Amino acid sequence: MQDGGQSGQPGAAPTIDGPPGQPTLARLTSILGRSAAALLVVGTDHGEILGVTPALLTLLGRSGAEVTAQRAAALVAPAHHAQLSALLGGPLLPAPAPLDLLRGDGHPLSVQVRALPLPAPHRATAVIVTSAPTLTRESLHRELLEHLPIDVALFDPQGRYLYCNPAAIRDPGIRAAVVGLTNAEYGLWRAHPPELAQRRAEHFAEAVAGRRAVQWQETMRGGGEQRVYTRAYWPVFGADGALHLMIGHGLDVTTSVEQDQRMTLLETMVATSVDPLLLLDARPGPTYLTVVYGNPALRELLRQQGLEDVPDSPLPEWPLGSGNRVTITAMIGQLHPSEPRREVLYLPDAHQWLELHASPILAPDGQCTHWAVNLRDVTDAQRATQVQTHVAAANRLALGGAPLQDSLDALLGGIETLNPGWKVALVVAEPDGALQVVGEINRTFRQAVNGTASQHLEDVWAQMDPDRTGLSMDIPDLLDFDSPLPAARDVAPRMGVRTLTQLPLYGRDGQLLGVLVAAHSQAHQWAAPLTDALRRRVPAASMLVEQHLQQRRLSTLAFTDALTGLMNRVTLGERLDRLLGDAEQSGERLAFGLMDLDRFKFLNDGYGHVAGDRLLRQLAGRLEQVCAAYAVPALARMGGDEFAVIVPAARLPEVTAALNAAFDQPFETGSGAVLMQASLGWSVYPDTARDASELHQQADAAMYSAKRRQLFSQVFEASPRTGRQTLTLETALRESLRDGDFHLVFQPQIGVRRGSLVGAEALLRWTHPVLGAVPPDQFIPVAEMGGLMGQLGDWVLRVACQEATRWTGVCLSVNVSSVQLNAPDFADQVRAALAGSGLSARRLVLEVTETGLLDNPARTRQTLQALRDDGVRISIDDFGTGYSSLVSVRTLPVDELKIDRSFVNDLGQDSQEGRESRAIIGASVLMAHAMGIDVVAEGVETPEQAAQLAELGCDLMQGWLYAPGLSAEQFLDWQARWRQKTAAP
Repeated sequence: MQDGGQSGQPGAAPTIDGPPGQPTLARLTSILGRSAAALLVVGTDHGEILGVTPALLTLLGRSGAEVTAQRAAALVAPAHHAQLSALLGGPLLPAPAPLDLLRGDGHPLSVQVRALPLPAPHRATAVIVTSAPTLTRESLHRELLEHLPIDVALFDPQGRYLYCNPAAIRDPGIRAAVVGLTNAEYGLWRAHPPELAQRRAEHFAEAVAGRRAVQWQETMRGGGEQRVYTRAYWPVFGADGALHLMIGHGLDVTTSVEQDQRMTLLETMVATSVDPLLLLDARPGPTYLTVVYGNPALRELLRQQGLEDVPDSPLPEWPLGSGNRVTITAMIGQLHPSEPRREVLYLPDAHQWLELHASPILAPDGQCTHWAVNLRDVTDAQRATQVQTHVAAANRLALGGAPLQDSLDALLGGIETLNPGWKVALVVAEPDGALQVVGEINRTFRQAVNGTASQHLEDVWAQMDPDRTGLSMDIPDLLDFDSPLPAARDVAPRMGVRTLTQLPLYGRDGQLLGVLVAAHSQAHQWAAPLTDALRRRVPAASMLVEQHLQQRRLSTLAFTDALTGLMNRVTLGERLDRLLGDAEQSGERLAFGLMDLDRFKFLNDGYGHVAGDRLLRQLAGRLEQVCAAYAVPALARMGGDEFAVIVPAARLPEVTAALNAAFDQPFETGSGAVLMQASLGWSVYPDTARDASELHQQADAAMYSAKRRQLFSQVFEASPRTGRQTLTLETALRESLRDGDFHLVFQPQIGVRRGSLVGAEALLRWTHPVLGAVPPDQFIPVAEMGGLMGQLGDWVLRVACQEATRWTGVCLSVNVSSVQLNAPDFADQVRAALAGSGLSARRLVLEVTETGLLDNPARTRQTLQALRDDGVRISIDDFGTGYSSLVSVRTLPVDELKIDRSFVNDLGQDSQEGRESRAIIGASVLMAHAMGIDVVAEGVETPEQAAQLAELGCDLMQGWLYAPGLSAEQFLDWQARWRQKTAAP
């Protein structure tokens, strides 16, 4: 009583397994069974006999097998069954009660009993026979109280200890010494807090005054921790009404208190959880699948679905919409009676995703009685995931060059399914100033919007969203829409839709790119979920539109001359190839002309580039009029002041005359009118030229011949002398290949970011004993025509690889002709050069021309891919001067683009050419980097060019700004000096 079972020495009383104060029921029964007292342990729920002492069996003349597993009522006379029930459900240690037990011979035995409920959580009661013909009070004390596993002490009327059992004080010495002491004296001896004894004295007096049992809780420190005990005093009064005896009882309820605290916290947690929580009945019967408990968050979720409270009906019958019920019914069918389940549910009627965790609650027999269900609204996360998935798909398509319609379909996928009746499209403000619908709302909408001036859209959104915040414009009914702009009011009735919601798309510079539009054929449709879904996709849609417009601009730059709007050289080349193919089939003769303005440089120098650009635009307009009048199939600006035209050869004289007449009138420059003249050269297919390349060469030669002879035009005529000159040069080439008159020089390639030496290009040089130094542009075409290019290229490759092995960490670039590429054993030649020199394949870069790539695309792709697989890198040389485009490059195995020096030369000039070159280089770098391709600029001669190239994002540069072509020994010396220079602080 005083020490709460924690005082004294270990081993003084039986130890009980399990938490303090809560021995197992089997252990309790075993302890009580060893008592000499006459008692039995009865289960409270069903009244079954859990244990009986030999003393009681002897008293009743029965055996243990006879009474074990029987109900206690079988040992009690029928007239006293009600008294037995009262004892089993009654208070702790009540006053002795009479009870007639049945002996083994069937005769009753009248006894006095007390009921002692065992501590929680054991649902059992000890029934103790306190008086019988063979029992004494002293034996009760000695045999019963000594073995009780609960604290019991007896006090005299003055509050002095008469007795204390081992469960209360374990140490027998202390237990003996406490007899005769009051609580105050004992507490002073044992150094208990004074207020503890004071409270006990108060409760003692309260029990006496009230003549009833008094119960309270107190906290004591024992075994190094705080313990909580339930204490009680039961007064026993004599026949004269005076206090005869006070029975004290103590029970360690620390675990029960902690459980109550945990239960309170658990209930608070469940009640305040933001996640809906519920218990679902899993027992067969009328309550199956009903919700027996739901926290406030569940009720809030149901209110969002239109339910004010948790329905009493089974969950699948709740009025939540047909689509939602289908989902819920399918989910319930997946619940397992012994395994937890996790899944994400989509409620289509509510446009909501819920993450579900369902755990079975099992009865002691292993049967599932309930499911504990935790719901979490993951709508935002699910929508974000869907948006990310659709955005990724759209980006993949866009990077792969797919049309905007395909990318938009991927981005908006699923929106129309989740929002029945709605149609979504994109309205783009195209560069030509007109609106274009991408997507399908309906034909009427497309016809009403397509071609409308994009300025109308700009005006609307300038008023609706002046700060460019991206607010949506929701129109419940287009037929009742009072727009402040007349143009919008005019087009609204012709759109074929009623409800409209729009979200503006802005570019990085704040410009309006277009709008995302969702339309419904009915008026006043709820658009909030749809608008939210579209808003999540606005950034991606803006990026797609911006990329689309950039591609349109790049296409314009790639195929159209920016200054005049005519075809550019690339487009003309493609058109010429098609026309030659048609002419070959039909037998038609074609004339190809190149026209160059005379003394245009002097006009630029005298009046300025602005005046020159103005004159070129006027000339382009006059030439377009001539071509339209004579149905000329192609007119292009080749660059600078050079134009090209393709006409049927039969109309050559009259077209030439009309073109000459275009110069009869002066041109207005803004600084005065000037008269200009031009020189025009023609080449005719198939008279003198067999393909596009020969047409170009011959027309160019005829144009310069006309210029020298001061004629307006001249048609190319073949000269026998050209063949002899070519034959002489070819002979000299063969002699030099035999005698070793060729040598290589190496031009360094510098990394833009760090200024480090990255690579070097091997350049072929020829010095003939008689002819002297012959430029590559003269002997390379002759070598190709004479079939010497394969032998010459193989020599370059082998010697360059051998030299590169002397370098450290520097790559080697080698030019490869189309003749070499088309050779069936070219890949083997490259591998042999690498193997013979010991150079790593990863240090070799093969530079091929655009024409070489396109001469035999299938074989070229196969050969280059095989070399790339070995580690060799592939570069396109002189990019921008041939007939390919970035679109075609995307399909080829390319690692590097080399911007032609003609574009680099114009950088830094305040002219149309300078601006065009900067735009072309910038666009090429942007698209190349998007495809993982590096960009090299060649012909860099000035710091200004280098600065602009670095600003545009070029990766490598080479040119005279850094070094000319160097011999092998000079390159080694330059490499060492450059590394010292870049390493210096």
